[in-house]
Amino acid sequence: MSRLVALLTSAVLSGATIALAAENDSFLGKCSSDKMMTFEGWAEWTKVTPKPVVSAGHSNNWVGIYVDKLAESTYLSASSPYPECARIVKPIYTDASGTGVRKLTVMVKMPSGYDSEHGDWWYGVYDAPGTKMRQQGKLMDCIPCHKQAAETDYLFSKEVIHGKKE
Repeated sequence: MSRLVALLTSAVLSGATIALAAENDSFLGKCSSDKMMTFEGWAEWTKVTPKPVVSAGHSNNWVGIYVDKLAESTYLSASSPYPECARIVKPIYTDASGTGVRKLTVMVKMPSGYDSEHGDWWYGVYDAPGTKMRQQGKLMDCIPCHKQAAETDYLFSKEVIHGKKE
């Protein structure tokens, strides 16, 4: 009986944690629609990196960078700020060829006030197709690195574009 009570208590607490996480991210507004928060078709977006590059911030893995239509002109001009709901996808490749994708890391520009201290960016980690979320929100694995690029709205577009032009 006590094991059953422990299991039920655990389930209730897990449910409360999930509800609290959803409540904390209720500020996502129009960017939280199913269409905006899944990344199916990301490979058809504008590819910023002509070939995979090694990313120190992503455990020295091979990555690429793709931007949606909202993020495209801002990223390619290395300007800021990004428009609300702009999306950036960084596939983590299995090797330097870029033919296999292990997972996606993503950023979505949220409405002002979502996380003002960190540029109002929402971060996520998804499966390779971009349909199943593994992690999401104000991820402390992402924020410290991206904070270094606060002057360009938390993205390293100047460095990427400069490297692309060389």
